[in-house]
Amino acid sequence: MTDLELQHLADALSKVVRPHLERSAPLREALGLFGKWLCEETSKFSSPPDAAAVSAPVEPIKQAPVARVAAPAAVSGPRLPMSSAIVPLKLGDTVVHVPLTGTTQEIGRARQSAMAPKAHAEDYSAFAEAASIDLALVEERSLLKAAACRLFIERRGISPDSAEEMETRTRMNHMIAQAKAMPNCFLWVFWRERVQPDDQTLRQIAENYDAHAAAVGLMRRLTGSGEKESSSDLETAFYLLAEANSSLRVAMESTWLTDHDRDQADIHTWLRQETASRRIYIGQYMTVDNPADPAEAAHLIGRIREFQAKIEDRAGRVKSIKSALTQVRYHSNMIVKNAPEPSENDWRKISQALEKLRLLAVPHTDRRFTEALGAQAGLLCPPALAEELGLTEVLAHVGAATSAAEEPDSQDETPERGWSAQVGTVREWLRGRRMVLMGGERNVQAIERLKDAFELSDVDWVPLTEHGSALPMRGPIQRPDTAVVVVILKLAGHLHADEAQTYSAEAGKPCVLLTGGYNPERVAQDIVQQASDRLKTRRVAASTM
Repeated sequence: MTDLELQHLADALSKVVRPHLERSAPLREALGLFGKWLCEETSKFSSPPDAAAVSAPVEPIKQAPVARVAAPAAVSGPRLPMSSAIVPLKLGDTVVHVPLTGTTQEIGRARQSAMAPKAHAEDYSAFAEAASIDLALVEERSLLKAAACRLFIERRGISPDSAEEMETRTRMNHMIAQAKAMPNCFLWVFWRERVQPDDQTLRQIAENYDAHAAAVGLMRRLTGSGEKESSSDLETAFYLLAEANSSLRVAMESTWLTDHDRDQADIHTWLRQETASRRIYIGQYMTVDNPADPAEAAHLIGRIREFQAKIEDRAGRVKSIKSALTQVRYHSNMIVKNAPEPSENDWRKISQALEKLRLLAVPHTDRRFTEALGAQAGLLCPPALAEELGLTEVLAHVGAATSAAEEPDSQDETPERGWSAQVGTVREWLRGRRMVLMGGERNVQAIERLKDAFELSDVDWVPLTEHGSALPMRGPIQRPDTAVVVVILKLAGHLHADEAQTYSAEAGKPCVLLTGGYNPERVAQDIVQQASDRLKTRRVAASTM
C-alpha cells in the first residue's frame, strides 16, 4: 500500500471514529490502551533481537568462541537507522511512543502534530470563549473564504501562461494579504501542498460560507442594535445561525482539513453559550448526529435575507411612527405655547402627521397619538379649521380619552351588576366566545368579572413578565374561538404589546391595548375605541351565516 493510500485510509478511519470518540470518554480510554498494547506487540517484532535471544540457539555449541556470542550484548538497545526516530502518538487520551522511519521533515511534522491541541465538538473552547468572539470579524472572514474558493475554481480552469493567470494571481495575493491582516484567518484552499476538492464541492463550500456570513451578520445586527430585541425574532435568528453553522461543518468534511474550521468552531461556541445564558433551546443542528444539509445553502441564504428584510421593514415602521408622533408632540406644544395666537400651520402639520400614522396602521384612537396631542391643545383648535382638516372626531376622542384617564382607577369600583350600555354593546360582540388577556399574574376574581360582564365562554389569561418569552401567547391567540386579544400594557410592557399585535394580525384577531386597569368598564371602553369596527363586522357576518 502506498503512502497516499495509507493517508486516505487514515483520514477515512478518522472521520468514522472521531464522532464516537468525541462523545465517549470510556471509548477514548479503551482505544488508547488498545493502541498502546498494539504498539508494544508490534515493537517486539520490529526491534533487533536482544542478547538473550541471540545466545539461546548457540548455547549447545560448547566450542564456539565467547566473543561471537557476546557481540550482540554490547548493543544496549534498538539501533535505529539514521532516518528513524521515536515519536509520540496520541490515541484518545493516551500517548504512546512508536518508532517512525522517514525524512527529517516528516519526523518533525509527526512530533509537532502529536503536540498540537485538537478541537473536539465537546470542547470548542480550544478556539475561543464566546465573550471574545467578534461576530463582525467572523462574518468578514467567512466572506473572504467564500471568495477564495470561487477564485481557486477560476484559476484551476485557466492556462498557466495566460494573462488571466497573472490577473487571478494578483487577486489571490491580495486575498492572502487580507487574510494575514486578520487574526486567525487561514485560506486553506490556496495551500499548495494539499489536493483541493473538485469544483462542484468547492462551490457548495463557498455557498455555505456565504450562508454562514449572512446568518452571523443577521445575529450581529439584531443583538448589536442597542434596542431590546424581540424574543421571537431572536429565537428565529438563533435557529438560522445554528442551521448555517451545522451546514458549513458538514460541507467542510469534504476538504483535507483535519480540524474544524476556525469560524465554524467559534460560532458553535458562541451559540452554545449565548443560548444557554438566554435560556433559548435550539432543537436542531446543534449536535453531530443532527446535521443540516449543505446542499440547501442557497435556500437558507434566501430565508435569512427574507427574515432580515422583515425585521428592517418593522424597524423602519417603528422609526416612521416615532417620527410622526414627535411631529405631533412638537406642534401641539407650539400651539399651547403660542396661544391665543392663531396656529393654523401647526394644525396642518398635525393633520399631515396623522395621515402618515393612518398609512402606518396607527389610528387616531391609538393612545400614543392621544398622549402626543394632549387635551389642552385639542381645546385650542378652531371648529372651522377642525372641520376643514377632518379633525373633529379626532379631537373629540382625545378629549374623552383624557377625561377617562384622569378618573381614579380601581379594579372593584364598578359593581358586578348594572353594567353600563358600553359594556352591553361589547357583550353583544363577544357573547359565547373567548377573550385572551395577557400581562401580570392570573387573577381569578377578575376573570370571573369579565366572563360575567361580557358573557364569555372563557378568559384565557396568559401571564407574562416584561423580559420573559412571548411564545406562550401564540397558541391562545390562534384558537378559532378567540374573539379579541387584550394586553394589559402596564403589566406586559411595550415589547410584548408589539409581539401580541403581530401574532393577532397573523391570526386575524383584533388586539386591544389597555391603557388603564382591567375592570370590565375600562376594558369595554378600550375595546370600543380600538376594535369596534372589526368586532361589529364579525358579529354581522356571523349573524348572516
